[in-house]
Amino acid sequence: MKILLFNLGSVFERIVSWDTEGYKTLFEHDVILWGPIPDSQFSFNGKVIPILNLEGPSSIGEVFARLPEGWVPDVVTCDTSVLNYITDIYLCPVRTILFTRDAWADTIYNRNLVEFFDFVCHSVIDLAVYNNYKINILPLAGFPVSLPGPDLRETEFSKREIDVICIANFYEGFYHERYRILYNLAESNKDNLKIHYYSGLTRKEIHAYYRKSKIVIDWAHTLSNRSYEAALNGCLLFSHRDNNVMKTFWMPGKEYVPYVENDLYDQLVYYINHPDKAREIIARAAEKIRTLPVGFGQYILENVKQAIIADVDITERTERIRKLSPGELAYRTATPLMYNYRYNTEYPLYWKEIYFERIEKAIVAITDWKSGVQPLIEAVRVSFLLGKFEICSGYLEKLRGIVPDYGWIYYLQGRIYYNEKEYTRALDSLAKAIDCATGFPGLLQNYVLPFVDKDLSCDGRRIANYLWQSVYNHGNEYQVKALLHYSHDLSGDILIRKNLPNEAKAAYFKAISFIPSPESIIKAAPLFVQSMEFDKILEITENGTQDSPYNTIIVFYKVFSLLSLNKVSQAISVLKRHRKALSCFKGIRRMRIIQCLTILISVVSLINGKLGSKFILKIIGVL
Repeated sequence: MKILLFNLGSVFERIVSWDTEGYKTLFEHDVILWGPIPDSQFSFNGKVIPILNLEGPSSIGEVFARLPEGWVPDVVTCDTSVLNYITDIYLCPVRTILFTRDAWADTIYNRNLVEFFDFVCHSVIDLAVYNNYKINILPLAGFPVSLPGPDLRETEFSKREIDVICIANFYEGFYHERYRILYNLAESNKDNLKIHYYSGLTRKEIHAYYRKSKIVIDWAHTLSNRSYEAALNGCLLFSHRDNNVMKTFWMPGKEYVPYVENDLYDQLVYYINHPDKAREIIARAAEKIRTLPVGFGQYILENVKQAIIADVDITERTERIRKLSPGELAYRTATPLMYNYRYNTEYPLYWKEIYFERIEKAIVAITDWKSGVQPLIEAVRVSFLLGKFEICSGYLEKLRGIVPDYGWIYYLQGRIYYNEKEYTRALDSLAKAIDCATGFPGLLQNYVLPFVDKDLSCDGRRIANYLWQSVYNHGNEYQVKALLHYSHDLSGDILIRKNLPNEAKAAYFKAISFIPSPESIIKAAPLFVQSMEFDKILEITENGTQDSPYNTIIVFYKVFSLLSLNKVSQAISVLKRHRKALSCFKGIRRMRIIQCLTILISVVSLINGKLGSKFILKIIGVL
């Protein structure tokens, strides 16, 4: 079997450092690597694997012309970034498989780019979202990122020292909901379970910790790697009940335990107290994982085998895409370049220039407002995120001519005015954004602003909310709330600069009413401290701790308000619960320091509440 295998970046980073074990069977076949690969040569188990390097945009015809004479692949594998280089991949004369570069993002931005390929491998979102696209979905499956290794010994379930574990990054962006659930679980630990949360572990350390743990908690709507890691290490997996993809592959109640937040703690206690029930589920998961691919290499090979035997019409694919307008083709091939923005990479080196060339072709080809909205919204967004404000303003003007009531136009223009210190014009623009969000919410719900703004702490939440639309069946109402929140919040920033603190307080308070984000609360609280409106501080921090209970500064402002209102015992209780929750987050020095600070604040507050409140303000200033 001849396979032209796409590789993004160096062979070491993408193959050797991950799971060479899984590549053993793959490289037994006739494989040529292709893509932006800086390596000049690569050998696997003594076998030379040829490399076809892409330095910049090319065509599929030129790629095939560079292959060894007489060598024609049976399958060409790609990831989404192939479109950064080969815009006419749809003309490939043999079967193509798309292994999505970042699968969750592919479900948000320009989904129909999958139609350039014959097959797609996907493990992130409800596959039903692809029902309207002409694409073959390969059977849902996955693979472990790494293997435990022969030196790790497995301990019997009941003798494991950690009751509950989660290995994940913790931050309030895209994974805000996971962070919130884990924190609340730790705070509710009335039975003193040994709950440990870790981040930043090496692959070897991950397996070592799993083998000391009874239960692994997953929060996602994906067929996550944690399911394989849990099965490989004899752990019981808990995954969210709304995870449609997980329940499609693993059998709920048979091979893992589905949960909702309200019953999570009680279920954990049940399975820890009923190890026989846990062992039954663990055994079934272990049996299934023996049938799964070992690593990404074997996963690729299994999918290639499926694609080889499938009935697919390559001519139909090429002719169907040929019929697309030049503008539509340009739009679809522009979007994948934004993976560089997400990952801060340069594939290819001059990707920004290439992006604007392509999106400009799409915009020039606009024939009606419906075909023009999405490319223009994307061009506006990308030019803004890349700091090309002059270009952005031009695109905003064009977009205003098509959909004048689209609220994001005026918010982004307000941001530009703000950066230019034209505060009055910025406020006027933001007021217009608020009016549009209130009067024309349907436009925001139908035309979601793409790509995360890394300067807005909770913009990842906005994108995540849209991502899981097919799971929760909502109408994208959060997009409207987000625009209203950001517009009022930025208005507050401007009013501060115009030395209008009372108006700024009102703006921040309004922003918090839509989304009680830590960023807004932390800006509003000092203003209410100055005016001694302690009840207002308590109100916004109550909302804030329900939304983001893990945020220490909000917790401390809440304690400050309680102390200022002479509610010392409540303040001490809040500190105690926060300290208890943070104790489960292991290996994070900042959290250990905060735990010590909660003890100091409690002691000082018990001696003198007013002194305690002053002490808290000083600590907040340092944090």
